[in-house]
Amino acid sequence: MNTPFPYPLSLLAASWLLFGVSHSLLAGKTLEPLFGRHSRLAYNAIAVAMVALPFVIWASLPATSLWHEPNWMHWCRLALMMGALVGFIHTLKFYSLAGFLGFRVDAWPLTFSPWHRWIRHPWYFLMLVLIWTQPLTDTWLVCAVCITLYLVIGSRIEEKRILRHHPGSYAIYRRIVPGLLPFKGRALDEATRLRLEAKALTET
Repeated sequence: MNTPFPYPLSLLAASWLLFGVSHSLLAGKTLEPLFGRHSRLAYNAIAVAMVALPFVIWASLPATSLWHEPNWMHWCRLALMMGALVGFIHTLKFYSLAGFLGFRVDAWPLTFSPWHRWIRHPWYFLMLVLIWTQPLTDTWLVCAVCITLYLVIGSRIEEKRILRHHPGSYAIYRRIVPGLLPFKGRALDEATRLRLEAKALTET
């Protein structure tokens, strides 16, 4: 049987690897010499272009369902997916979306939103919920595994950059709050939050 590519699933995984490597290498101040104050906008534009490649490959491949999903699990999966989407919308209250996208140059002080009091990377956590609540096919399983690996590795790279600017406050925060999966009983209390935010201001 002919397929669009000689090793389609390997090619799909390789496209995700290409995205992950490029996204990590270009993070931080890498693009500033070329784009100056527009480096964040350029970074996001490149990311959109690079992430389009694996999704185009994924959409072009025939997908085989890996199992028969019971009806009750279908509705549980949809409920979790909707909950993650609502959670993501709620997190936007605590971010400067214009600054994140690169339409405005913002100073990013180290602060801890209600979400960050329970988990260090709320967007990554919600993304994990979203990707693992999709219908499971062979092609999507490759995508889900690759994205998960990227989020795990990417979160560590991101934290190394934060620690360079906030070696004291963020190190303490990391010891208290879990990274990608919230654990009951492990959260940042209000007094500690205020103390760490004040400490972070002295480190910049």
